[in-house]
Amino acid sequence: MPNPWLKDRARGLAAPIGRGISAVGIGPNAITFLGFILSVAAAVMIAGDRWIIAFVTLALASLCDLLDGAVARARGGGGSAIGATLDSTIDRYSEAVVLTGFLIHRLQQGIEVWFVCLWAAALTASFLISYVRARAEGLGLRCEVGWLERPERLGLLLALCLLGPGSAPWILGLLAIAGHITFIQRIVHVARATRSSRGGDA
Repeated sequence: MPNPWLKDRARGLAAPIGRGISAVGIGPNAITFLGFILSVAAAVMIAGDRWIIAFVTLALASLCDLLDGAVARARGGGGSAIGATLDSTIDRYSEAVVLTGFLIHRLQQGIEVWFVCLWAAALTASFLISYVRARAEGLGLRCEVGWLERPERLGLLLALCLLGPGSAPWILGLLAIAGHITFIQRIVHVARATRSSRGGDA
């Protein structure tokens, strides 16, 4: 399960950097878009079989993913509603682009139907995890639960870049299986939270 202490620790380390970036006038949306551009660059490197450069580029994109929130918090609260929506949406684009880079690489090597299915399952899980959280937050519920939140998914994608294409079936399989389990965990969490809320109102 995700470690809340580790998440809080990462946010604590990012906070002074976020304040420094905010102080020079760079906003969180700029960091978000930079992260997306780096994700696209990482996908191009993956498709081109340049794994070390892809790893470094994706690591920088992951850093942007951490810092855009830190900059938003440095500017007061959690940033604007449109900024949070943009951040969440761009994150989905970024994951899709990086996963597509792996698919394009595999296409060049000769692809099997089972790999396409595995890739599609991993991509679908990524979107479903985010969608459930968005729906829950629309109901006024926090939904940062489950095995495979965004930091864990990024960590697995970084591991794939570091280990190379031979690890793709295993890591995509883990993204797919653990991702769909996370989706179920979030559905159960929302069901319990809404049931408790109804019980409290009775």
